[in-house]
Amino acid sequence: MILLIIKPGQEGSDEVSKFRPISLVNTGGKVLEKVIINRMNYHVYSRGYMNENKYKSRPQKFTIDPATAIKEFVQQGLIMGEVIVLVSLDVQGAFVSAWCTGILNELRK
Repeated sequence: MILLIIKPGQEGSDEVSKFRPISLVNTGGKVLEKVIINRMNYHVYSRGYMNENKYKSRPQKFTIDPATAIKEFVQQGLIMGEVIVLVSLDVQGAFVSAWCTGILNELRK
């Protein structure tokens, strides 16, 4: 069962984005969900299907891990005399109304 709870300060709004969905699952469902997730994770990670550069939502991976990996990469490159260029993008929700064809053309240029 999913309950929709309105976000604080948004009481008069009917917009979908102003609600938080809260899922109510019984104990048996929660246990089954955890068993399935653990089995799926084991399958994916033991067979190497997950890219090693993916950090989000991975077991034993923390926020500092990608920053440390970038730091080590840059340090190695500088030691070897290479030119290092780092591009960081925050694109959450950026492409909802973006013209994808135009963006791809600009990236190709």
